[in-house]
Amino acid sequence: MQVSTRSSYQPVKKTALILAIVGLVFGQVGAASAQTAGGEQQAAMYDACLTQADSEPKAAYEAALDWYKAGGGLPARHCAAVALLGLDAYEEAAARLEKLAGEVPDARIDLRLGLIAQAAQGWMMSGRAERAAQLLSLVINVRPDDPQLRADRAVAWMSLGDHWAAIDDLDLALQRAPEDVELLLYRAAAYRYLGVPDLARDDVTRALAVDPNHPGAWLERGILDELAGDKAAARRDWIKVLELAPDGAVADAARARLEALDVAR
Repeated sequence: MQVSTRSSYQPVKKTALILAIVGLVFGQVGAASAQTAGGEQQAAMYDACLTQADSEPKAAYEAALDWYKAGGGLPARHCAAVALLGLDAYEEAAARLEKLAGEVPDARIDLRLGLIAQAAQGWMMSGRAERAAQLLSLVINVRPDDPQLRADRAVAWMSLGDHWAAIDDLDLALQRAPEDVELLLYRAAAYRYLGVPDLARDDVTRALAVDPNHPGAWLERGILDELAGDKAAARRDWIKVLELAPDGAVADAARARLEALDVAR
């Protein structure tokens, strides 16, 4: 189902996670741990590994394994898990991230929660929405005001068919980030699935007011137009998507819907 154009994997704040994990390795608390000579070197290697995991996951995974054999410890294991996400080995990556989180001492709850959130994203991408929701609930119990966590759990709820629970999370997230286009589109999709098109259209209109060139907003508006029986308006909206972003998943969805319109004529 089409719920959003947001990437399904959003890494937690990388700088904070680097400092936290390097601090754990060096047995110190806080970001000051990365200021030691060894800590700085570890942090630099870790940053480079995670950067490579984003662009060249296969090479990053192999480099992380070599680094681990050379004593890279938890940072190397974490980078390998992130690289597995890039290699579409979502279940294995999620399991590794969850295992890493379980090894973090109670004193470093910030680090544990960051790893749990990443594990939840991996489970979500593997199709295990229920497990993702369970883990995200653990983190949200500690960080109830984080809009990104609420958005991630909302997607899990929607995948499980619990659209009202998704809207509850999105309402709270939007209180913190009222002009977040992606949050508005998540909620619009949830309202659409619940058969409340007026509220869905309100959110899409708000999203387009913030960003008139957001392809996902035009895609969603076209879907609402089609549901309202205005196929001409739907066609215009989906053509607008292709003008704004001719490549990618949103463009593919717009093309598929345009082709379906043509077949139905």
